[in-house]
Amino acid sequence: MPLISRSMKKFKVVSVDMFGTLVDISSVRYSVWSTFLGDRYTPELADKCWERGSALLSQQIEGKVVNGRQYIPPRAIFEMIYSELFAEIGLDFDLAEAARVFALQHSYSRLHSDAMPFLERVGRKYPVCLSSDTDEDMLGDLRQIYPFDYVVTSEEVGAYKTSDGGRFFSEVIKHYGISPDRIVHIGDSLADIIGAKEAGIASCWLNRKKREWRHHIMPDYQVNSLTEAASLLGADIDPDTVGGAKGIGRGSRK
Repeated sequence: MPLISRSMKKFKVVSVDMFGTLVDISSVRYSVWSTFLGDRYTPELADKCWERGSALLSQQIEGKVVNGRQYIPPRAIFEMIYSELFAEIGLDFDLAEAARVFALQHSYSRLHSDAMPFLERVGRKYPVCLSSDTDEDMLGDLRQIYPFDYVVTSEEVGAYKTSDGGRFFSEVIKHYGISPDRIVHIGDSLADIIGAKEAGIASCWLNRKKREWRHHIMPDYQVNSLTEAASLLGADIDPDTVGGAKGIGRGSRK
């Protein structure tokens, strides 16, 4: 499933997700788990805990947010996963504090190596809208990585991308005042695809890990990198500009 062929109509607006799409949230895993584990910390244990926590988070999001269509603040979801995970590993750590640490650490995530080249190159041809299921404190300074044309967060809207009524992406459509099929949204999650499609927006799954799509609702397009997405949007990126993943100029501790 390519993103856009040269012969297809051009979109007028590019909407893009933040976490997992522009930045690598796993880049903060050692900072997060060194805080939680204290004297028990080892990189190996941190990796295992991160993997398990990510699986629990995916279950909560798919069950309560995507399928249940609920708006539950991110920190409440984080408390749910840590309640189960801390019990599994015998860790005594305040759940509210754990949720606070994890939320704030999101803003320290490193950029994927293709993120800035994508934003800078695509942004010359299209308005780029940041559309993120996040609280403002989770974005933090990440909001400043690029002069986004428009920013929509779930905290601001009071709804996630898959919430009933399509309130999230309705904000994007209303802001630009164009037909939703002239907008393409690029994201790495099931919520990105379902939310965009239900709003009539073209959906593009960023499949960095080359996984198999296992859901009945299909993305309109699929790419394995933002470099590929940019090229097919008619905004080729010079490969020399895509280097290693970068931070955002801040520390990585709590």
